[in-house]
Amino acid sequence: MQLEDIHPLDILSSIPEELSANLAQLGSCEVNAVLIGNEINLKALTNKGASSRKESSVLIRLAEQSAALIYSFGAIVFFNATTSATVELISRCQRFASHLISTPETEQFSVIIQPDQPEGIVRNKVSIKRISKAHLEIIADALAKSVVIEYHENRIGSIFDKIEPIAKSLKERGKLGYRSNDLLKHIGASLVMAQEMVGKIEVTEKPLILWEHGELEPLHAQLVEDLEIIERQSTLERKLELISRTAQTSLEVLQQHQSHRLEWYIIILIGIEILLHLYQMFLSPVV
Repeated sequence: MQLEDIHPLDILSSIPEELSANLAQLGSCEVNAVLIGNEINLKALTNKGASSRKESSVLIRLAEQSAALIYSFGAIVFFNATTSATVELISRCQRFASHLISTPETEQFSVIIQPDQPEGIVRNKVSIKRISKAHLEIIADALAKSVVIEYHENRIGSIFDKIEPIAKSLKERGKLGYRSNDLLKHIGASLVMAQEMVGKIEVTEKPLILWEHGELEPLHAQLVEDLEIIERQSTLERKLELISRTAQTSLEVLQQHQSHRLEWYIIILIGIEILLHLYQMFLSPVV
């Protein structure tokens, strides 16, 4: 299928009354977050190449009873979307995404609409009074950040598996058994991960919509607490620091060993040169 043959996205600046009414009539909906890559080019995706404003997210309508929020940091959050609509939008966004994830990370939440009940987390579900763009953005923001953290949790776990033998080798044998290039890769991976979490995603930052809708602050706080956003982010940062420090220390030890080895090579070469000189002075046959 050619890109020009694909129907344009139905971008929403607010939630249409019919969409809000349809979702409210259902009484509940499933919310699914999917992380497909490190970045989605929203300008190219929405065909806004001439626009100077850089969007961090865009809300679109999928059908009469479903919508989705697409984030520039690679996450898509679906509200009451069918499987076919989910697959279609993911496939479309992948064309404008960088560093695609082979197995996308996913996370799910249930939302119930209860006009006469307080908003918050009720029996592991998000209870809201009504459907609005602000409500969807608050819910999607928390879930999108949670799925990003989950992705990095899995990545950092694999790096930890590679760092652990280094510490054991130093403890048991006093040797590294690693090349400097391998250690530099571990340091680089840690720096890239930190840059992605802090520079692009701003996991701990509150969504801008709260400046206009302060009444949703309690709902946002409950979502962040329920998904353990702050705690998980802090744990990731500590692990990143530990990995970087371990790799840097190991690299310094390796460089020190190499320096000592070079010193021994120089001493040996000097010794050989002295022996040759002595041989020439005392043992070399006189012509």
